[in-house]
Amino acid sequence: MSQPDSRSKNFRKPRSKKALKYALPIAAFVLLVSGMSLWFASSNQQPSNVSTANRVQLPAANQEKETASSNEAVTLTPAPKTWRETTHVHGLAVNSVNPAVAYVATHHGLLQRSETGQWFWMGKQRADYMGFTADPTNPNRFYSSGHPPTGGNLGFQISDNQGLDWKQISLPGVDFHALAIAPSNPNIFYGWPASGAQGLHASTDGGKTWTQPRMVGLGDAPFSLTVDPQNAARVFATTRSGLYESTDSGNSWTLVPNTQTAPVVGLALLKQGNHSVLVGYRALQSAPGLYRSADNGKTWQPLGTGTNGTILHLAIAPSNPQVLYAVNKNNAVFQSQDGGKTWKELE
Repeated sequence: MSQPDSRSKNFRKPRSKKALKYALPIAAFVLLVSGMSLWFASSNQQPSNVSTANRVQLPAANQEKETASSNEAVTLTPAPKTWRETTHVHGLAVNSVNPAVAYVATHHGLLQRSETGQWFWMGKQRADYMGFTADPTNPNRFYSSGHPPTGGNLGFQISDNQGLDWKQISLPGVDFHALAIAPSNPNIFYGWPASGAQGLHASTDGGKTWTQPRMVGLGDAPFSLTVDPQNAARVFATTRSGLYESTDSGNSWTLVPNTQTAPVVGLALLKQGNHSVLVGYRALQSAPGLYRSADNGKTWQPLGTGTNGTILHLAIAPSNPQVLYAVNKNNAVFQSQDGGKTWKELE
């Protein structure tokens, strides 16, 4: 998720009674997510001076040796239990073959939650992964963007060994703050940069080359982008002015009904039969929380119990859509094993 651009060309003060009608609910939404302000501010900062050669150290009593991952290519360094207090979460993904393994992209590196419940820092690089996604068909392949510890922008980069090594493959100098991969075609990407370029970008060749869709109707910078698991041309953008949908690969956008007064923050799409269900955190003034919609956002029903706080990120396990993960604004991580009906907080 990235910081919305308050200087958007299409941003105007309300000039009509209809606009004033929505002013108070939107103001309430801003207050609701005010806890995200520190997260947003830090998203434009470079990572603190964390050397890529160093490892995060645990207290002496809890120190463990570095542990090799299942593919014996990645070194996993035990993360301290206080990691939530010292960084910011920018992305979330689930291992494509093992739903018990999740990845959390942060301001200071990439974390893995193992199937045993332990947290590890992954690989050598302690970069600020502002944009992050995992290949839904290849458990070893990740994509990212953001800032290296030394400053500057990462461009668009790939890792084929679970984050041990990264290679820039395109867009040097670009910093994607929103990045999404199409579950039905992992060669298709959508990205929204915060610096180095402007506007929506799309790729159909695995990120080697990018084009810029016309993006008619989309004015605000997205918090996040999410692609329909059954249709790579259908993409959603969560923004401060509501949830927007494109069915033509980002060329034209329409506002999902009733979301301008209850913007969606975290969003995921759950494949169900021959259509997709929207699962998202709605900043509804009277009852904020997780909701689901089976009719493309026309109506919403409350979903599940067990989470708390504003949910910024949602991810669904590619190999088991009943397993979902969520991260709130305080970096608390939650898991559901029943399609979002019940949740438990992970230590």
